[in-house]
Amino acid sequence: MTNNHASVVDPTLRIEPYSTKRHGLSLASCDSEPVQTPGCVQMHGALLVLRLFDLRILQVSENALEVLGHTPEKLLGEPTSKVLGNDGMARLRNLLDTQHTDCSVMYLLTLPAVRNSFGTANNTTELDVTFHTIDGVAVLEFEPTRRTDVVDLDYFALVRRTVARLQNSRSLQQFCHSAAEEIRELTGMDRVMVYKFHADHHGEVYAESKAAGLDSWVGWHYPAEDIPKPAREVFGKTWIRPIPSMSTRLAELVPLVNPDTGKPLEMTYCALRGVSLMCTEYFLNMGVAATLTLSIRRNDKLWGLIACHHYAGPKHTNYQVRAACEFLAQVVSLQHQAAEDKEHLAYRLKLEGVHGNLVALAGEGGGLAALTSNTPSLLAGIDATGAALFHMDRWWLEGATPSEEKLNGLAEWLIADKFLADRQTLYATDSLASHYPPAASFTNVASGLLAMPISLSGRSILMWFRPEIIQTVNWGGDPKHKLTVMGPNGPRLSPRGSFDLFVESVKCRSFPWLEVETRAADALRHLLLEMVVERNARMAHLTAD
Repeated sequence: MTNNHASVVDPTLRIEPYSTKRHGLSLASCDSEPVQTPGCVQMHGALLVLRLFDLRILQVSENALEVLGHTPEKLLGEPTSKVLGNDGMARLRNLLDTQHTDCSVMYLLTLPAVRNSFGTANNTTELDVTFHTIDGVAVLEFEPTRRTDVVDLDYFALVRRTVARLQNSRSLQQFCHSAAEEIRELTGMDRVMVYKFHADHHGEVYAESKAAGLDSWVGWHYPAEDIPKPAREVFGKTWIRPIPSMSTRLAELVPLVNPDTGKPLEMTYCALRGVSLMCTEYFLNMGVAATLTLSIRRNDKLWGLIACHHYAGPKHTNYQVRAACEFLAQVVSLQHQAAEDKEHLAYRLKLEGVHGNLVALAGEGGGLAALTSNTPSLLAGIDATGAALFHMDRWWLEGATPSEEKLNGLAEWLIADKFLADRQTLYATDSLASHYPPAASFTNVASGLLAMPISLSGRSILMWFRPEIIQTVNWGGDPKHKLTVMGPNGPRLSPRGSFDLFVESVKCRSFPWLEVETRAADALRHLLLEMVVERNARMAHLTAD
């Protein structure tokens, strides 16, 4: 019986070496694709893999004749000087001996266009040559310079201007918009978006700069599957990913595995790394002809992407411009947190002021009960619709809260499961019912919860609540429905073919708690604990007298 359905196979268990060119269409899931070892390069450039010991060629892309003027068979086993010349090979050896090149791409030289003794072209255009080392080999990449496509740029002046503009941003969104505009001016792409990942890995177009006549995508959300886990892992390691043509063919490495080790080439850091066939199909569905993608990291974690799309046709971005874009991506990553901190500064100062007044009122004799019975109150200090304090074996309530009976159950769960078992001092969620099922009965007042113990015993608890808010999310197509297309081995999963606006309401969820809010709440907790300890010490002293 014929199996009409493709199975997801661990790529490391394949009988033959994996190649995106041969096997990419047979995969049933994007999450199973070995994007870091595709065994292929994009056709516009060529790649050589060198043995570090003697700089002889171990692997070569099958398009070497078109790009370098030599067939793979003529290059395998030969010294690198056959392509670079003696001077180029000496320069490569010197950089390998003196520079940190492991997983770090460096510019080597530009090869001039050369014609052989028969008058036919070897390489018909100048080629930028970059290299890096990984897993004990050197990887050389050759790409057309296309210098005529780029105006001479003063990169120092460009970066200085960009940094000044970013520093003057008043909010994170303005910061991201400025970054998008600067990258678009530098690259000439039709659309540049800052794409933000949410906690569940789905993405949101947070800011953009676009050519006139294009619809805005700001605020649109895309399911996590659109940028699957393997791709996110690569973006977490690299700064830039160019795909100058979505219609490009792929050129396999010859041989597909390193003959010395029998292992496939790790191509995470290769600009020419072969493109997933699912990826090209996805972008062609959107009418995108070329892309350039930059990573935004925060604390060494992937926060989002700067995604550049071009629609008019292939768009090659040469090494110089890519290097400038990569540097700007690093600047954006370094200043990203500062931009958000600036946006939240006024809110943080308000929180600190209100909390300081609350502690002063409680310390003047009102005790913890003063937190809910005076002005300012707990709700003046944080964006919440209800607050509850359990103290002296009773509840003190303000605003919209669950009933005391439901609060009793919630408090017992917090004490047992969070504050004692997990030893947490602060608990925050925007979806309480998903963690504490009884909360499904009061999502209208408490889908979001920020809670903390404010006594040494842990029996006094302070809580803030946010109600369920039916968030209207603008999805780029329905995230629950995918198109199934036929691959060589049967149907496989494909990205959506339709990008019509899809609206999904998110229930049992509140607006999330901001980091500035949780930090302020934790600071208030410490102030209250200090006040309680001092108050108890004072009472003990008076009793002793």
